[in-house]
Amino acid sequence: MTDFEYDPRKSESNKMKHGVDFEKAKALWNDPKAILVPARSDDEIRYLVIGKMQGKHWTAVATNRGANVRIISVRRSRQEEEALYDENN
Repeated sequence: MTDFEYDPRKSESNKMKHGVDFEKAKALWNDPKAILVPARSDDEIRYLVIGKMQGKHWTAVATNRGANVRIISVRRSRQEEEALYDENN
């Protein structure tokens, strides 16, 4: 079982901006077809999780903090991310 962590204020801000909070976004990790892609970052190793929730493509930016997954942001997937997901499934 994956343990998650995130900044609650960032989660609320993400909900206002993108319509999803990080608690609901945890569902992306339950998509058996989700893909992980390295993300660009200057200070830490980050990755994108591209998956589906309620029939729509979503992309999360996350990093590992010890044994936990730290969610940094979540948004609707870009066209190229949707295509990458669909090509791999």
